Amino acid sequence: MSRKNIPSEKKELEKLITNYEAAKAENRQLYLDGDQLADISDWYASRSKFEEAQEAVTYGLQLHPGNTDLLLEQAYLYLDTRNLQKAKQVLDSITEAYDPEVKMLKAELLLNEGQLEETRSLLATIEDADELGRICEVVYLYLEMGYPDMAKEWIEKGEKTYSEAKEFMALQADYALATQQFDSAIKIYNQLLDIEPYNTPYWTGLAKCYFFQSKWSKAIEACDFALAADESDGEAYTTKAHSFFQLNNFDKSIEYYKKAMEYKAVSPDMGYMFIGLCYSAKEDWEKANEYYDKVIDFLEKSNGNESALSIDIYTNKANALAELGRYKEAHQTCKKISKIHPKDATILLTEGKIYLLERKLEKARICFIKLSDIDSSIDMYYMIACIYMENNYEIESQYYLEKVYALDPKFEDVAEKLSVCSLAYGDIEGFFKYNSDCAHPVTEEALSGLINYACQNEEQRKIFKKILARMKKEKKENKENKKNKGK
Repeated sequence: MSRKNIPSEKKELEKLITNYEAAKAENRQLYLDGDQLADISDWYASRSKFEEAQEAVTYGLQLHPGNTDLLLEQAYLYLDTRNLQKAKQVLDSITEAYDPEVKMLKAELLLNEGQLEETRSLLATIEDADELGRICEVVYLYLEMGYPDMAKEWIEKGEKTYSEAKEFMALQADYALATQQFDSAIKIYNQLLDIEPYNTPYWTGLAKCYFFQSKWSKAIEACDFALAADESDGEAYTTKAHSFFQLNNFDKSIEYYKKAMEYKAVSPDMGYMFIGLCYSAKEDWEKANEYYDKVIDFLEKSNGNESALSIDIYTNKANALAELGRYKEAHQTCKKISKIHPKDATILLTEGKIYLLERKLEKARICFIKLSDIDSSIDMYYMIACIYMENNYEIESQYYLEKVYALDPKFEDVAEKLSVCSLAYGDIEGFFKYNSDCAHPVTEEALSGLINYACQNEEQRKIFKKILARMKKEKKENKENKKNKGK
């Protein structure tokens, strides 16, 4: 979230915090100015130490009742912990309504409620709206809150005056990254790195661009440069961990997620979840289950079980338990989260998968029928088909694949999967129907290879030969038709 106060110089802030913590440990009073205590609170908040941050604000307000810096910091703390009502109450208690920082706080609260026009009108009244620092703050606020079009207005506002300024170039690069204009962002980040080759945020921004372009090795290289400049940069560790995950190097991914957590770039619940996913990918189900339990423990302590994240965690835990053969616990886990989110499709999908692992086909079928009543989208049909296929229930898989194909013949690899099913069941007409819609259809050469190496019985060999003969015939007919058209 946006912060009002600009922190003191690093060394001064470190000294302030040392003195503050020493006084607290000795249970003695320490007089500090309101802006100093706001800086201390902000330092704690940036490290997700919200209790300590709130304690510093409370202490500050005892010394300086009604201090605007401290009240702003308190309001942002409530925003960080998603307590919007309390943030509004603090805003209402601030008397300096015309202060630009107070207006920024109000703008963020309005954006949280989706009141876009009110936000636009309010920001237009800020006294220093034409200054570069304020333009940057407004753009980042809009981007954080998911309104890139409104951010663009402020980018355009600054272009005439600040286009050559390094800070504005960085803003343009970050905006391009946030709006998925990766080539533009890369170009600007490289220009900035020519000016400041040891600037960690520029390298981190560049790494993110490469990550989103699926250039994971280049993303890791950029992260290494970022970390060479600042080995405590948590964002670089996070992007590096994500990149190693995509490269299926899960041990490295776990190592860097732990680093990202150490430097507070990833919250404990997200960090444990990422590590759990790594262990799931490694099929180390015991470890995966252990880390999902850590997330659940964190969510329960912070009353976060109603969040969307809780569904992913509980269903991932249920999957891990099922893979361990602990089916009863897996179903109990699904039931626990379904009481909180009774209409979520992911939970039924997971439960159906568990029944298939148990070889309880009828119970799985009932689950998937209920699921289709909740979500009959093409994506859901495809996921059900894949789960059946992974568990070697080809007939059931084909039923849902055909539903997908009826809605969109070009969806994902549905035509490929159906053509394989047709080959397996000797459905020659079906094979030709689906094969024609494949992005990479089976060729004569590929089919000849299957006949020579993959056929397990004489009946299957005969079917493949019939298909091959028809393919050759159709190829010959197509050539003749082209000849006749040329004449």
